[in-house]
Amino acid sequence: MRAQPLNRRRRLRGTWQRLRDDAIRWINRRHAHDGEHARLGRDRIYILPTRAGYTLLGIILIMLLGSINYANNMAFLLTFLLAGIGHNAIWYTHRNLLGLEIRPLPIDPVFAGSAPEAQLRLHETDGRGREAINVRVGAHACEPVAIPAGGRSDARIVLPAVPRGVYRLPRQRVDTRFPLGVLEAWSWLNLDAEILVYPSPVDPGRALAGHGDGDEDTGARGQSEEPPDHIRPYRPGDPPGRIIWKAYARSGKLHVRESPGGVQDDLWFDYDALPHGDTETRLSMLCHQVLEAHAQERAWGLRLPGQRIDPGQGPEHRDHCLQALARFRAAPAPLPLEDGA
Repeated sequence: MRAQPLNRRRRLRGTWQRLRDDAIRWINRRHAHDGEHARLGRDRIYILPTRAGYTLLGIILIMLLGSINYANNMAFLLTFLLAGIGHNAIWYTHRNLLGLEIRPLPIDPVFAGSAPEAQLRLHETDGRGREAINVRVGAHACEPVAIPAGGRSDARIVLPAVPRGVYRLPRQRVDTRFPLGVLEAWSWLNLDAEILVYPSPVDPGRALAGHGDGDEDTGARGQSEEPPDHIRPYRPGDPPGRIIWKAYARSGKLHVRESPGGVQDDLWFDYDALPHGDTETRLSMLCHQVLEAHAQERAWGLRLPGQRIDPGQGPEHRDHCLQALARFRAAPAPLPLEDGA
């Protein structure tokens, strides 16, 4: 007996999901792409009662039947007063979105494991204030936004953490239930916004320490325990190609070979020079080296398969290298997230 109601609920849920998906596909065909700017006109704002709105509609219908049955003028007055308030709410709720201009702001890159934050700028152009506007991306929403007349406000949406790569911001939803909460007006947006996710930094000195075991007995005998003058202790950011594994085998400490006289020449961070075979681990090591070289104000270059970045330094050079690591063999893809629309 209990299996039949459960199966009926599943069928109803499946039917509702199919209808909803068909409606979303139809809307996406109507508003396929907005680019870098969107304006909400009458043709792209949808409005329906909320659960409270359907409850109010049911109460009004019951009151109307009671008023007709008892021929009570005061009941008629109250019924049509509530109906008039609900009718005006349709206008005010729809008007709260009408004419809004929305554009995406650049999204700051993040490292893998950190949550990016999308920002959409809402601009009011009709000279009237707007209240309680929500912007959603999937199940992730901003705090309700108020916009002064002729002003602008920014909606900030914290998105889920994702692996390294290049992502596109998925379809966005703008909605409002102002002023009474009995109706919801909404619109779909397809604004362009790129999300760059850098590799998570991994210290190559620790990650590569186990790779020196193969040189443990090669040339280890008959040498002094003290490294020569042109060999110094390893510092984060030093290229793995200069690590002296023989010294590590003797002392258990990492040392690197420096140019004669202690002069620091340009560093080269080479993807192919790293002994680890995993692509993401190599990129994480290179990311750590880039950050450490920048912190030490060193000049460095970056070699990736099919790409070479000449030595340089400074914030712009750092960002250029980090972007190259984020884009390495990564095609732009929609940001994966759960659907909460």
